[in-house]
Order: sequence, then C-alpha cells, then structure tokens
Amino acid sequence: MSVPKRLDVYKGADLVGFLYNDHPIRFVYDETWRTQHTESVSPHIDISHPEHSGQKVEAYFENLLPEAGIRDLLKMKHQVTTTFGLLGAIGGDTASDLTILPEGAQPKPAEYQSITWQDVADEFQQQQGVIQTAHAKDGMRISLAGAQRKLSICIDLYGNPTLPLGHSPSTHIVKPDIKGLEGVWASAINETFVMVLGSKLGMGVAEAFYQPIAKACVIKRYDRVLDKSGQITRLHQLDVCQIDGKASTIKYEADGGPTLLRCKEILNEMGVVASDKKRFIQWIFFNLFVGNNDSHAKNLSIYFPPKQGVKLTPFYDLLSTSLYPGLSRKFALTIGDENIASKITKLEIVNMSEMLGFKPKYVLKVAEKVANNLLFMIDDVANEINQVAAVGTEKTMVERLHQHISSQTKSFQKRLFVD
Repeated sequence: MSVPKRLDVYKGADLVGFLYNDHPIRFVYDETWRTQHTESVSPHIDISHPEHSGQKVEAYFENLLPEAGIRDLLKMKHQVTTTFGLLGAIGGDTASDLTILPEGAQPKPAEYQSITWQDVADEFQQQQGVIQTAHAKDGMRISLAGAQRKLSICIDLYGNPTLPLGHSPSTHIVKPDIKGLEGVWASAINETFVMVLGSKLGMGVAEAFYQPIAKACVIKRYDRVLDKSGQITRLHQLDVCQIDGKASTIKYEADGGPTLLRCKEILNEMGVVASDKKRFIQWIFFNLFVGNNDSHAKNLSIYFPPKQGVKLTPFYDLLSTSLYPGLSRKFALTIGDENIASKITKLEIVNMSEMLGFKPKYVLKVAEKVANNLLFMIDDVANEINQVAAVGTEKTMVERLHQHISSQTKSFQKRLFVD
C-alpha cells in the first residue's frame, strides 16, 4: 500500500489547506481560502504566509491527537507512527473545527446510527456489539486528545445517544472509569462530581452528567453547537500548548511546558476579556481545593463562539487526583515557589498574584468566594450525584469526595484567609 503524500484540511465544506507528509511536516494554505479569510488555524501558522513547516506545524497538528496509551493503540491498529499518518487514519472529527481527509476526498453529509446506553456499556467492556461493528467498518474512530479511553457520541434533540459515522461530528464525550492505574477507582463518578461542583459555582464548566448504565461521565462538547433543526456546527478552539507551540508531551511545567505566567501571557496575547481572566484565577483555586493535581496547561483552551470574539472555553478534565494515594502529590503548576498543595500559604498566593499582574487582595477575595461557595454547594452536589450512583463503590466515592474536598478546602481557608 502506497503512503499518502497529502491530506486535505477542511472547515465545514471549505478547503483550508494541505498537510504534506514531508520531513519536517508541512502545511500550505489553500489560495482561495487565503483570499477570502483572515483567520489563521493557529497563531504560529500565520495566514499571511502561505506555507509553514517544522515544529510549529508539528505541535499544532500533533495536539489534535490522543495521548499516551490510546495513541499507541492507534499506531498498532493502523501501522503508522507519525503525526501525519495518525491524522490520516483518524482526523475526521478532531477537537476544534478541522476535518482532515485523504487527498481529494470531500466532506460528506453527517450520518448517525442509533445506539443505546447498553451499547455504550458493551463497548467499554470490549464486548462485540453495534459500536464495535460500526467501528470496524469506520476504521476505529478514536480521535480525541487525552490519556483515557473515550467514546465520541452525539446526543440528539430528544436526548437519545447516536453514533457518528464516517467524519460526522460528535456532541458529547463519554469517559468510563480509568483502567490500568494502580489505586485509581470510580474515576467516572469522581470526574462527574467535580465537574458538577465546578458548574454549580458558576465558573464556567462544561456540562456533565453520570450515565449509570454505561458507568461513565458524559461531557457536552463546547466546541460543537446543536441548532434547533439538529444541525451541528464545529467551533474553532486552541489549547494553550498549541498556542505556545508545545507538543502534548510538554504539557507539564516540570517538563518545560507552559507555566502559570505563560498561561496568563497567552490569555493576554489572544485578547480574552477580563471576566475570563477572573475565571482563570477561579480555575487555579478550584483545582487546588478539590485536589486536581493534574491541572496542566493543556487543560486550558480558548475558542471562538459566534459573535462573542475570543473566549476562554468552559473548563474540562476536572478530577480529584489527590484522593488517590498512588498519584502525584505535586500540583502541576507552581504557585509562587511551591507545588505541594499542603504547603501553599498566603505568601505563595501573594507572590503568584504579583507575578501574574493581579492585586493580591483581589486574588484572595476571588479565592475566598470560590472556597465559601464550594462548601455551601457540596452537600447538594453529593445528594444529586447519589441519585444516580447505583452501586456501593460509586456511593463510597461520593462520600470520600465530599469528605476529602471539604477537608482540603477548609485547610486552605485557615492558611489563606485567617490572619
């Protein structure tokens, strides 16, 4: 089988450009697109220049791919190892609004297959069923960034799950319990709890619910808009690693990934509004309070919703990792000069605030409100999640989260807000 030399990159039905299987990888804007548009696919791939190659192209397109184990699985499945080869296999429904197709292929009308939540459960249990059969024909559709096995689905206007076929856009991500990490259990209930808690605080979190049949956290995609007629529009988005020109393997500060200061600089450079910079502060403290030590820069993104300009996206990948003894005790981003949550004091917050260009009094006020609202809402969230937590393990996780997050938040309150 001959190796393809080019992939065609579309936004909707419009051809944006061409990705070439060169070394280094190369992207060329379509000339018609350049004459009719001013927006670049990424700040490092400026539309004012027709051709780009090298690390900036590799970093942008590589960040559209799944990470870690799923990427390794895809490499074996399709017998490809490069960013170009993987995008050629699974680039039909990436994060953001690009559709990446084989050379000469045209985007097709969206097509969906009706499924049930039991079908989703069967898929996660690796049982032969309608989803495995559809994926076998479809070429194994797994194209979302992240380390965990996920399923892309569409939930229609009536609340029914459907399976996107071909390159059809999805509207929701279904995330079952993480497998293969020692000591990690009931992660789907964990993520649902933390996501719902964040949403209750009004800080802008992607919608999430727990699906008891599939035993999975179901998250609504913010980069997809479902209109009243059922048509789905893809929205352009960029995560901080893409904007910073960093590969997904350099998402952690400890590996040379973006720091808090760099994240703030990127928000400034992209022109997000003041209210989103406040949300950025809320995100930092919420992650500290719930114990989400995996809150790296790739979990921050900006997007372009219609008629709203550039916005910080709803927050996602919120999980209490500190609940699991086997996972890192270090916070992914340094606060002042400290990355151990239990050692962060008011001094570190003051230093962080000044470094980021905020008044410490303002930052502490935002943090105190997050803490107070969290403790006020956590009972309601626990009760809400318990309504769908079907078995003892799930209910135990809800109880542990309630205790763990409450205790951790109260500990921060004593260190940060009591003189």
